[in-house]
Amino acid sequence: MNYMEIEYITKNEFQNILKEAALLFQETYRFYYQNSEEGRLLYLSIKKLLNHCNSASVILNGTYFEAIENSDQVDHSSAKVLLRSALEIYVTLTSLYWFQGNENLREKEFRFTVFKYSGLKSRQKLNHNDISSDEVRKKISKEAIAMKNLKKVIESKGAELGKSKAHINKIIEKGWQARSITSRLEETSLPKFFKMQYSYLCGFSHSGYDSYAQLAEDENGIKKRVNTEMLYFLMSFLLAKLNQALLFNLNENVEVKTSLNETYRLLNKYDINQPC
Repeated sequence: MNYMEIEYITKNEFQNILKEAALLFQETYRFYYQNSEEGRLLYLSIKKLLNHCNSASVILNGTYFEAIENSDQVDHSSAKVLLRSALEIYVTLTSLYWFQGNENLREKEFRFTVFKYSGLKSRQKLNHNDISSDEVRKKISKEAIAMKNLKKVIESKGAELGKSKAHINKIIEKGWQARSITSRLEETSLPKFFKMQYSYLCGFSHSGYDSYAQLAEDENGIKKRVNTEMLYFLMSFLLAKLNQALLFNLNENVEVKTSLNETYRLLNKYDINQPC
C-alpha cells in the first residue's frame, strides 16, 4: 500500500481520535490498573503513548528559532521519532499483555519477569564508581540482588513452560532484547502497511546515512505537506488500535460511555493485512 492509497487525515480529524483515546483511557484505566507492578506499568505505558502522540501533534503545529527571523518550520523528524517510540510502546504492550494466547497466565507472568529482569540488568551497566550519590549506589546494588533472583525465576519458570535450555540461556544473556522489536511487531495485528513504517521511522532516531537521505527528502515542499498528513494518519490509526485493545481486554460487564466513531471508521477501513 502506498501513500496515495491511504486517506489523508487533517489535524482536526486526528484531534478527534486523540480525544477518543484520552477519554477512553480516563474512563477505563481503573478497571485494568491494579495495585501491582504490572498494573502500574500498563497505566504508565499507555499514558506515555498518548503523550507521545499529543506532543507530536504540537510539533506539527510548527516551530521556529527565536534568534532567527522567518525560521518557521514543521519538524517532521522529531515528530517521527515520537511516533516510532509510540509504536514501540504499543508493540511492547501487545507482547506483554495482549499477545495471542494471553489466557495462559503463566506465560504472561514469565514475560513480565523477563521484561523486568532486562530493565534491571541494563541499569547495572551504569558506572558505579562515577555515581556520587550513596542513595543511588545502594539502589543499584539492591537491584543487582533482585536481578539475580529474577534470573532464577526465569530459569525455573521457563523450564516449567517447556522452553528450551538454549532459549532460556539466550533470555538470560540478552533479556527482553532476545527477541527483536521487529519480530514482536510481526506478531501484532497491525496491518502490513503499518508494519512497513517501522524501519523508516527508525532512520530518524539514528544518525546514519539513511537518516541523512530521509531528512533530505523531507526538505521537498510537497513532501512536507504529505508528511504532515501521513503522520496524522499513522498516529490516528495507532490510537485506534490502542482503543481496540483496551476495549477487547475489558471485562464484559464494564460499560463504556466514550463515543468511538472515529476509531471504528478507521479500523473498518484500514484494519486489514492488505498487499503493498
